[in-house]
Amino acid sequence: MPIVQITGFRSALLRTHWGRGLRAGLAVGGAMLVCYVLGKPMGWAALGGLQVIMADNGGPYRSRLANIVTVLLGGSIAVALGVIAGVNLPVAILISLVFCFVATLARVLSQPLASSSVTILVAYIVAFGSSQHTFSYGLISTGYFVFGGLWASLLALLLWPADPFRPARNAVADVYATLNEFIRALPAAHTAEGQPHFHEVLARLRLRIEEAQLALAATPARMTSRTIRARNLSVLNESADLLTARIMRFAELGSRSADGNHLTADAPLHLPEITTWLLTSLAPIESALRQRPVDHEAAFAPEGSLSVELHRTFARLKTAVGDTSTSDSRAHLVSALLDSLLIFEVTYEAVRAIWSGVEPRSREAARLRNSGLEDVATKVSAPMLWTETLRANLTLRSIMFRHALRLSTVVAIDVLLIHFTRIQHGYWLAMTSIIVLQPYAGETVRRSGERTIGTVAGAAVASMLAAVIYGQAGLLVAITIGSILAVAFYAVDYAWYCFFLTPTVVLMTLPHLRDWHFAAVRLEMTGLGALVSVLAMLLLWPERESLQLPSLLARGTAADATYLRTMLIFWQKSDNDSIDARITAERSLLAPARRLCGLTVNDAEETLDHALLEHSIPLNPAKARTEILNRAALTFTTYLRRLTQTITTLAAIGYGGEEETSRLIARFAERLDAVSRALEQHESFVAVETTDDSVPTLQDSFSGQQLRRLERQISVLERTASELAAIKLA
Repeated sequence: MPIVQITGFRSALLRTHWGRGLRAGLAVGGAMLVCYVLGKPMGWAALGGLQVIMADNGGPYRSRLANIVTVLLGGSIAVALGVIAGVNLPVAILISLVFCFVATLARVLSQPLASSSVTILVAYIVAFGSSQHTFSYGLISTGYFVFGGLWASLLALLLWPADPFRPARNAVADVYATLNEFIRALPAAHTAEGQPHFHEVLARLRLRIEEAQLALAATPARMTSRTIRARNLSVLNESADLLTARIMRFAELGSRSADGNHLTADAPLHLPEITTWLLTSLAPIESALRQRPVDHEAAFAPEGSLSVELHRTFARLKTAVGDTSTSDSRAHLVSALLDSLLIFEVTYEAVRAIWSGVEPRSREAARLRNSGLEDVATKVSAPMLWTETLRANLTLRSIMFRHALRLSTVVAIDVLLIHFTRIQHGYWLAMTSIIVLQPYAGETVRRSGERTIGTVAGAAVASMLAAVIYGQAGLLVAITIGSILAVAFYAVDYAWYCFFLTPTVVLMTLPHLRDWHFAAVRLEMTGLGALVSVLAMLLLWPERESLQLPSLLARGTAADATYLRTMLIFWQKSDNDSIDARITAERSLLAPARRLCGLTVNDAEETLDHALLEHSIPLNPAKARTEILNRAALTFTTYLRRLTQTITTLAAIGYGGEEETSRLIARFAERLDAVSRALEQHESFVAVETTDDSVPTLQDSFSGQQLRRLERQISVLERTASELAAIKLA
């Protein structure tokens, strides 16, 4: 994977979001126009408008408002402190060290702070580089910044609300529309007349799922992979894929029963009832994705009307199908239905999260604690309070703590360089360091390369514009157009974004009209700032994401071990209970344990994506070993996902109360714990030798097949863990 990836201009142009760009131009240009008419300085109002409009990532109003308020409040404090910091060198170093450290470490506290930290620090550096450093100038600059930000907030929240996820939402809605059609074809799927249509719709459904994934990846949103809306749209797309597999299972059961093979001939009689339940449960999802529900997503809550109806109709359907012990065919049907119910619960929660901006993790953890199972509740816990989170990160073992130290040190070094070299407009040096320096080496080198390339080209354009623009009106027009282009390309390609942003900000902070030398200074400072950042990343507490992979894989393995033990508790708790009690146990025990497995694997996969960059870094001292580790980690994460799916299937099937099966699953959990400990503590590990006789239980049943699959997957994890343990990266 190359370190620096730049999209061709034509390709980038086809993916730009002109709506967001035009809105940014109106926010920046409108604030500047008011200042121009009143004869006031335009720069700070333009900066406030640009930063606030870029902080608005669409989605629920609650999360959008939180992002905007964070930028406005944090940016105002940054501007005031930045002006004061420029009084003399000792004050500058002290304030820069403290403010940069606090603003960076604050990322661990909340998503708005995580996404706005760099923006706030940029406002601080621009204020630090201003020509005046008096208390009155600080108040005036802060006032103009707030004015521009408030105008942009009004535009973003009321006059022109953007929804960059609309194309992705509609694409996922198309998936569920096709899924409805697929379900309607289910009753005739086992007939000669219905099979061609069934498979034709299946092909279209697969295509829709792929298109939705591409639409989500192309969404021009800030930090797309980390936003609540993006995550839950991805969950809905994955859930549609899982439901597709369950529907094909229903079709397979119907086909086998119709042929009289293995299963009883009464299974197809239930297909119309199953189809009705599936269609009724699925119907609200498509419309809720097209537009916000009129009841503000309340019906999708666990106690909401749609959720209550889902479980009520499921209980009636399960009674119609019959008890799982009466026949093998009914056991398979009930197993697939239970799995479908869990998937529907996940989809309802995802729809609610898309419109509310709140994810259900804390609610699930609370249910688990209320069940009285303290040992499992410890494993699947609610998110920590912000004080606990902060306390946990106030240590050199914390990645973000080390990054905050590194960034504040780099900014202090930049301040010293600016002072002793007496570089005019040298604050671009510190600004570049703040923007390109990331917690890990791969991301820092890539961001530095892309920013340098984009800035070099943008500085040349800025020089020409600065030389030919004669008046404030021309400056206003040029900055407005630059803002439109920069924000339109913002989420498309970072290098192109830097190319358009450079002349915009150069003109925005131009000390004097026709000062074309300012663009050359920007170019020099960008190159120097990128160099300082890369050196700091490699020399000051160097971080490589590959080094974090074993710990993340250990967490994922421990989560699956917990899932297995939770499954045993669920079986014991619900073995003799009513249908309603079983459903409650599924929601309070299995759902949070399964979700924890998904979250830990997601974290590992995201880190792995970043780690794949690292073997391309020229100064990486462990290049060959890093590449080997990444390959092993890729295998490990793949099988972790498969293992979670197998446990989910086995949990739905049940085990019939066999003690041998319980002991076998307990041994599986112990083997996973051993893998987790070895990865976490970087110990040597020897895989357990297994044979086909390792899983004698229920060999010829569907449950036995899942147990054998579980055994094979754990064996792969153990072999891969032994490979990971043999790799020394330190």
